[in-house]
Amino acid sequence: MALTNTQYDQLMRTYQQKQFRNQHILEERIKALYEKVPVLEELDEQIRSVSMQAARSRIAGSGAAFSPSGSAMEADLHGQIEELRRQKDMAIRAAGFDPDALLPPYDCPDCRDTGYIGGKRCHCLIQASIDLIYAQSHLTDRIREENFDHFRLDYYSKDKINPDSGKSSYETAKEALAFCRSYVDNFARDGGNLILIGPPGVGKTFLTNCIANALMPRSHSVIYFTAFQLLKTFEDAAFKRDEAASREFDNIFNCDLLIIDDLGAEMNNSFTDSKFFELINERLLRKKSTVISSNLDMGQLRDIYSDRTYSRLASNYSFLRLYGQDIRVLKQIEQAQTPQ
Repeated sequence: MALTNTQYDQLMRTYQQKQFRNQHILEERIKALYEKVPVLEELDEQIRSVSMQAARSRIAGSGAAFSPSGSAMEADLHGQIEELRRQKDMAIRAAGFDPDALLPPYDCPDCRDTGYIGGKRCHCLIQASIDLIYAQSHLTDRIREENFDHFRLDYYSKDKINPDSGKSSYETAKEALAFCRSYVDNFARDGGNLILIGPPGVGKTFLTNCIANALMPRSHSVIYFTAFQLLKTFEDAAFKRDEAASREFDNIFNCDLLIIDDLGAEMNNSFTDSKFFELINERLLRKKSTVISSNLDMGQLRDIYSDRTYSRLASNYSFLRLYGQDIRVLKQIEQAQTPQ
């Protein structure tokens, strides 16, 4: 399961709470039934007594040679248990109650609120993992709607040519889209680090959100931060002794994919540069994937960050360059031209 240890522990605590709640509800139901149908308490006591006899017989028989009489006794005891259970069922029905009232009120009857079936994750645990990943991803509802199906290549011009690459805005966007789709398809096996660069409004953040939205339903843990939010978390932990920020570190360093948006927009100083290097380097050592978007070009990144930070990026990250008009402006024009 692609959850951090902290996330997994948090999730399993909710399952334990469900089990405690179920047991409490069941005990209250049994107490109420005993008051209304007193014979049930007597039948339950007999069932427990005969079950203990059967267990002792089974244990005694496991350490001795096969005995037909012992086997017959065990079969007789099981027969008594079944008969007592039948009487119990009849007494409950005769009193006008459903025998299922004595079953715990499971949220998921398939795994009985344990999260596992035969050692494998139950569908409810898989869904709970996805829900938790979304809840802790820092992605807003608006961002969650930004997915590959909504990525529009028609916002990119086939005539606007990037003088550096000789490719049109449309070509670079199409190649970037294909690369990101492939990145997602191979993520479980290969992972990888990626930087999307280009001027504001050309779809860099949109593409990083497409990646996040494609990976999270597959139970990969993804966390999104703007560069400013991320470094503020480090500052709060270091200077304000912020416990919440400190607890966030486990997810930041161990999530399957960390997305850092708008790198270079944050206030840069020796502290932030040091922390950014620590983050990049540590995630590389842990073989965790990182996707970064920035309005800066390679030369500007080299000028702003230390040589060792830039070296890690240049040697361990794939670079995608987007080029074109500001899509936010194009959308405003498109909306203005749409009849009301």
